[in-house]
Amino acid sequence: MSCLRTMQAISFIVILFYINGILCLAQDDPTAPIPLPAVATSYSRSLTRQDADIQDQIRNTLAHYPLALDGKNFAALDLFYTADAVANYSEPLNVVTGLPQIEAVVERTLRRVLTQHTYGTQVIEIEKGKTRARSLTYFTATHLGKGNATGKAYYAYGQYQDNLVRIGDGWRVKHRNLVYMGPGIGDASIFSE
Repeated sequence: MSCLRTMQAISFIVILFYINGILCLAQDDPTAPIPLPAVATSYSRSLTRQDADIQDQIRNTLAHYPLALDGKNFAALDLFYTADAVANYSEPLNVVTGLPQIEAVVERTLRRVLTQHTYGTQVIEIEKGKTRARSLTYFTATHLGKGNATGKAYYAYGQYQDNLVRIGDGWRVKHRNLVYMGPGIGDASIFSE
């Protein structure tokens, strides 16, 4: 029995070192996603009144993303991303750099479908100096087929892990990681029909 407990303790320590190592890498590389087991302890729980006002501003910025995508107004992504933004959309889109390229890739991907992006659980952390922040937002993305694909759907579930910067009196996303929480559900052929 003690051998089993020793192996469990070693496994636990290895997992802790693994998570800590990934967190260190993620801190050095803002485009590296935070691993799912580490998310719950990666954000501060302290909040000031000024931070709450800033969080409202950031939520307003984040709300423009689904509005732009679902309204097929991809030029409105300039209300969301910085000009030099980097978006890691994971497979199959991967890393996309620069606002014009992000707009083009998102438009090309979503032009054949109707969409509804909804947000769920969210945490926002404002860094000292109040000029940088990071957020994590759960999402559900519903994609509905058009034309010959009417009646077909594809659903994606995940997190947006964002690094934001203050631009003038507002906020923009400089780095975005899209982290899927599991496989998509439905008929992915709607993106090519």
